[in-house]
Amino acid sequence: MTTSVTPSSIAQLDPTAVWQWFADICAVPHPTFHEHKLGELIIEAVKTRGQAYGLTVQQDAKGNILIQKPASRLDSAMAKRPRVAIQAHFDMVAQKGRDSSHDFVHDPIKPMVKDGWVWATDTTLGADNGIGLAMALAVAFSDDIAHPPLDIVLTCEEEVGMGGVQALSPDWLTAPRLINLDSEDESELFVGCAGGRDATLQLTMPWVTAEHTTPVAISVAGLQGGHSGIDIHKGLGNANLLLARVLATLFAVTPLQLHSWQGGVLRNVITREATAVVLGDRAQITHHLPAILATLQAELHTAEPTLTLTAEPVSLKHPLALSLADSKRVLDILRSLPNGVLRMSDDFAGVVETSMSTGVVTLAASEQADNAQLTVHCLMRSLLQTTKDDVSQRLQALAELAGATLVLSDDYPGWQPDPDSPLLDMVSDIMARHFVGTPKLQVIHAGLECGILKGKAPNMDMISFGPNIRAAHSPNERVEIASVAKTWQVLVDVLKAL
Repeated sequence: MTTSVTPSSIAQLDPTAVWQWFADICAVPHPTFHEHKLGELIIEAVKTRGQAYGLTVQQDAKGNILIQKPASRLDSAMAKRPRVAIQAHFDMVAQKGRDSSHDFVHDPIKPMVKDGWVWATDTTLGADNGIGLAMALAVAFSDDIAHPPLDIVLTCEEEVGMGGVQALSPDWLTAPRLINLDSEDESELFVGCAGGRDATLQLTMPWVTAEHTTPVAISVAGLQGGHSGIDIHKGLGNANLLLARVLATLFAVTPLQLHSWQGGVLRNVITREATAVVLGDRAQITHHLPAILATLQAELHTAEPTLTLTAEPVSLKHPLALSLADSKRVLDILRSLPNGVLRMSDDFAGVVETSMSTGVVTLAASEQADNAQLTVHCLMRSLLQTTKDDVSQRLQALAELAGATLVLSDDYPGWQPDPDSPLLDMVSDIMARHFVGTPKLQVIHAGLECGILKGKAPNMDMISFGPNIRAAHSPNERVEIASVAKTWQVLVDVLKAL
């Protein structure tokens, strides 16, 4: 059963303290780089309503927020206990369905309830990390939860390069223990995470007058998409790379020239759709496409059951394109990129050690009108710095062979597990009381901010947990209502025990 709901009705879900905050979060647009309005709402709430709870607030030049709260009055002994940090981020990934007119910068998220889960309406929901943020704020604005003194650390720009936590002052990280609320599987404790590094490959080529005058837009669409770390092992299709395969197959039987390419919007999302405008023999293109589509559907019928491949005529004011040689060079680059799972971990069974995802591909006019520029944005992830170096070396070799340039940026470290963590032992015991059996320990193939936080505060004991969130970074993102309630109770009990 599906029910469209208003933020006020979402606020009636249990636990109301959490869902009221989540409703407020949904009501304020907060995609990465545009989350400042949500930050302002939080700060204003602390300065007004927060006074009743003893809250104080700071904001740094980057936009990160630190809320401090004295120990609860429910137990006088709490004031003598060490401070505890709770950490979440307040930006979200902006992804929408092909037919959605949603404007993430100006429009609120429109939630709906379906079969015990909260979804958005054909957009990302922002449960990553909005539900963790809501839990942190629910603790801050409470007078019925026992807890020691708290540092609530809220970061910006997490989803693109982790710019917020990168700029965070170590002075904000003096608590000996930290609870990160940015995980997505209930009854699991996350004790480590992959680091990441961005790779941007660029190639400038001259325009030529097209030999063929029939422009055709060829599109791969209907893919599920997903998180380029958490979902990288699922065999999902990457629209950019599937489109490259389609065009390379066509090129072998009917040469074509590339005019433009647009695929993907974020480098940490598995690309759901991509379109290239080519100039070639339209009759030959349409003749061969059905067989190519049948091949892809046969290979990906389980992972991508709604995959589509289309070719539509388009009009161009100026029939400029890449030469046949440069068109083939672009396709060769895209066909040669490492992608997906590159290595599984030797130390953690079933955990991806190293991966790479091709997130955004564009081909368009460069600043110099006579040239076109290909730009390929990739994100590599690994538990180890050395394997990121290895992938970087491979990309550099490919760039040099292709005559392209490679820029590496936004490197951040992984979070190495600590099997002797006292916080891990305590939270494991509490979680076992709320879920069936001992919680599973996980090393997540995603860039939790804990890796950077650990580098700034090496002696801080950390743990990460959260409720069930599925299909993060895609329009199918959803969070399970019952799981939020159980995870909230774990957090409350952990704070009482610390």
